[in-house]
Amino acid sequence: MSQYKTKQRDEILRFFMEHPDGCYSAKDVYGQVNAGEATVFRTLNALAQEGILNKFTGEIGERAYYQYSGETACTGHIHMKCQQCGKLIHMDCTFIRELMHHFCSEHGFTMDCGKTVIYGLCKDCGTPHGENCICGGRHD
Repeated sequence: MSQYKTKQRDEILRFFMEHPDGCYSAKDVYGQVNAGEATVFRTLNALAQEGILNKFTGEIGERAYYQYSGETACTGHIHMKCQQCGKLIHMDCTFIRELMHHFCSEHGFTMDCGKTVIYGLCKDCGTPHGENCICGGRHD
C-alpha cells in the first residue's frame, strides 16, 4: 500500500529513524513533530500497516506503542514491555526459540512474534528479586 509522501509523514518517519530503539505512543510522537494529532495517529497506523513500524498494543483502552522496524521485520523473538517506563526489550534467546519450537511441534501453533509482548516491570523500574518474582529471589 503506497501512501502519499507528505512533509508530516517524512517528519514522523525521520523521528523513528533517529530513535530506532525507542518505543513511542502517538502522544509521545505528537509532542516531537510538527503535525496535527489526527495526522500523527493516521500516519502511525499507515506506517504500521506498511511494516515500517511495529505496533504493540496492550489491553483494550490502553494506548498503542510504535517502534521503527528498520530494513527487516521485527520477527524471530518476542518483546517485553515495561508498564512503568515504556521500555521495549527484545527477548532473543535460546529459551524463547525453544518455546516457539515447542508451540509449533507439539501444538501446531506458530507465534506471531511481531505482536507477542510480555508486560511487566524492567530491572530499572521493579525489584527483580522481590516478593512478586516467581523465582523467589533465586536465579540459578
